[in-house]
Amino acid sequence: MIAAMKGLIASVLLAALFACSASDDVYLGSRGNCEFGGTLTDCENAQRTIHAACFRLVDCGAIPLRYEDENNNNLDWDRCVLILEAGEQARSQLVTACIASSTCDELRTGLCLELGDF
Repeated sequence: MIAAMKGLIASVLLAALFACSASDDVYLGSRGNCEFGGTLTDCENAQRTIHAACFRLVDCGAIPLRYEDENNNNLDWDRCVLILEAGEQARSQLVTACIASSTCDELRTGLCLELGDF
């Protein structure tokens, strides 16, 4: 009876282990190897457009997609696009290139935003 109970518990734990493990069909998003921490190796850079750069900031958790209160001056995706489109072209290109080639860790520190008019 005790041996059967131990076998049942072991079977349940083993099944739970396999059910909770990540498989090849799991998408890691901004937490993937090419997006999070460390040195980038063999990873493609993000697109170098204003919209893509601002979406990358959102994907990495550096800025929110949208603030509920539109009367504040907090940086969200809409304001990011407006600032980069209204700014000097050379500076916008520099900020966009910085965002495209930075890791998510670096983007969350505000590294590239310091180069612009944010």
